[in-house]
Formats: sequence, structure tokens, C-alpha cells
Amino acid sequence: MKALNPLLNYQLFGTQLTSLQDVNLLVVVLIVTTLVIFLTEITSNTATATMMYPIMAALAVALDVHPLVLMVAASLAASCAFMLPVATPPNAVVFGSGYLRIPDMAKTGFLLNVVAIVLVTLTVYFLLSLALGININTFPDAFRLKKQ
Repeated sequence: MKALNPLLNYQLFGTQLTSLQDVNLLVVVLIVTTLVIFLTEITSNTATATMMYPIMAALAVALDVHPLVLMVAASLAASCAFMLPVATPPNAVVFGSGYLRIPDMAKTGFLLNVVAIVLVTLTVYFLLSLALGININTFPDAFRLKKQ
């Protein structure tokens, strides 16, 4: 029955990413942001965010960093779908007008995605701690599970 427990599966997946432990947090945020931005081009924003939150929480535990840094990065990145008509309803409406072709949208959207990757990564890494008053480099004791 454990194989059917989604939370356990996310935790296992998140702990598999422990190879990122020796990587600078800025690079981890960049990887998360890039992954989510391009994933949200082919899946809905809500589905992508919902799928990524438990993975980001487990990854934060594995990396011993504040979970909000990865979860906020994933959340903001999931809102940046610019390339394909299937990414968001506004993209579909624009494509449906008949004035744009998919290659036109993909080319421009790719450039916007690159800009969004840079902006989201830098904003989360440098401004999140100021905005929320948290230390992004340590996992908060209040979130640790108490051993019984």
C-alpha cells in the first residue's frame, strides 16, 4: 500500500535529489525555476504547481534550506507560460485569433521564458528573505518533525 501513498512518493522523489546538496542554492533555484517554467508549457499552471509543491518541500528538507525558497520559486515559475497555445487560456485565445502561428509564439515565448527564469531566480534568491524576513539558507526548526 505504501506505493499508492502520493506523499510518500513525493518524499522519495525529493530525497533522490540529494545530489544537489553540494550545489549553491542560487543554482538550485535556477534549476527549479527552469524546470517548472518549461514544464508549465505543456501542463496546466495549477497542475504543475500542485505537483511540484510536495517535491519542493521534500527537496528543501533534503537540502536543509527554507522550503519557501523552493516553493515560491516553483509557484512564480508556474505562472510563466508564454510559448505554446496549450500553456494557458490567454495563449490559446491569442493563437485562436489566427494572426500568430505556433513557431511565432514559441520563438517569442522562449525569449520571454529566459527573461522570466532570470527574473524569478534573482527575485526569489535575493528578495524573498527581505520580503518575508526569513533565512533562506536554513531549514526552520518550527517545520521539523518531532521524533516520538
